[in-house]
Amino acid sequence: MFKTLRSKLLFGTIISVVVINIIFTIFIAIFLENTLRNDIIKEITNIKSFSINTINQNEIIGESKWKSLNSIKELTNSYVSMINDKGEINEYVSVVISEEEINNIVSESKNLKSIIRFKRLNNIYCVTYNSPIYLDNDFYCNLIIQKDYSEKYNKNINVITIVIAGQVIVVLSIIIIISMIISKVTKPINELNESMKDLSKSINSKDIIINSNDEIGELSKSYNLMKNKIKDQMEIIIEEKEKIEQLQKVSREFFNNATHELKTPVTAISLYAQIFKENKLNEIDEDFINRASGRIIMESEKMKTLVEKILDVSKGEIKSAKNKYEFSLTELIEEIIEDFQVRIESKGYIINKRLEEVTIYSVLEDMESIIVNLIDNAIKYNVGKRIDINLYKEEGNIVFSIMNKCTNFPENIKDKLLEPFIKYNTYKDISKEVSSSGLGLYLCRELASENYGELSYEIKGEKINFILKFNLNKK
Repeated sequence: MFKTLRSKLLFGTIISVVVINIIFTIFIAIFLENTLRNDIIKEITNIKSFSINTINQNEIIGESKWKSLNSIKELTNSYVSMINDKGEINEYVSVVISEEEINNIVSESKNLKSIIRFKRLNNIYCVTYNSPIYLDNDFYCNLIIQKDYSEKYNKNINVITIVIAGQVIVVLSIIIIISMIISKVTKPINELNESMKDLSKSINSKDIIINSNDEIGELSKSYNLMKNKIKDQMEIIIEEKEKIEQLQKVSREFFNNATHELKTPVTAISLYAQIFKENKLNEIDEDFINRASGRIIMESEKMKTLVEKILDVSKGEIKSAKNKYEFSLTELIEEIIEDFQVRIESKGYIINKRLEEVTIYSVLEDMESIIVNLIDNAIKYNVGKRIDINLYKEEGNIVFSIMNKCTNFPENIKDKLLEPFIKYNTYKDISKEVSSSGLGLYLCRELASENYGELSYEIKGEKINFILKFNLNKK
């Protein structure tokens, strides 16, 4: 929210001023309230003295209680009453404000102590006072005085309102002034920041000119000196970097092509070797043994040729590149599934396939490598008994999907299965652990991308579905 120095300083100033003014307002309100109460208490004390004298004099001359109350009422302009020791009203003058307050205060007094109460009742600031009167050490009555001090109370409210209004004006004025000062102070910093951003984009950024003799001015001079030294060094580094990048590009392309080309024959040879390992030779169909042996020889020859190419590349003698041509993707998938058949049956898996007739213009070796890896992955990591394989056309795309039941993946790798060196095994027995380099799916994604395709996956419940898409319009 507050990312700039200007906003932080302004916010801090506003908060400080507002807090100080709130504290000041509360202090004034408490002071005025205490002053009002002290004045009322002083006034009530004087009324009490007058009342006692008036009652004594009237009793001596035999005047009625009503006359005593009327004299007190004329002095105080309030409700005045006399209550006997049973809590009953003997005499009263004027209009009562709150009978409940009178009853409460008389009950609490117990004819022994004086009590004064301050209370807001609707829009009235009511003060109720009870004083037990004793004549010749005998209880005479509870003298009740109840008066509305709203006028004085409202004066206090008006004073506080004026103070708050004045504070608002002061706060707004301070904010405007502080904002102008902060803007002026931070302007050179903003210029320095913009120049640094330009420097991050180009070493040819302009020098910053700040005409001040303070710390910011010294900082700008040091910055300009540093920038010019960096510019000289960067020109040298850029030249060296271009050479290094060219070498890295050549090395990277060489490594990618070599690993991609080696993946297919190694996978095929490993597949047949694993089939021979998991099954007794006398139980395997002779035709399959002949076909597998021929495939192993063929893939070995392919690896031999590839190694020769790698040696040629290391000498800078690239003889050929991958060729694209149109072929039946459906037939390729059928052949690969057939090659996996013995291994699939040995594990008790069921292949549910729906393959439309689809031809594709691509690199045969790349497509073979991708399909082999995805099917091999489904067999290795399937925790169910079924593998669903589909091939169809949809909205100008060729779509190949393969789905199987899977284990629950940890959250830290669940969305990263197509990244290099990501792998996950759940076997506790190391002898059963699935062998994986963590590069298979990553290489499939890269091969798909090179052939204008895209490899993705989705996990729904207990199943994982890998989806391979190729755009029919790109060749």
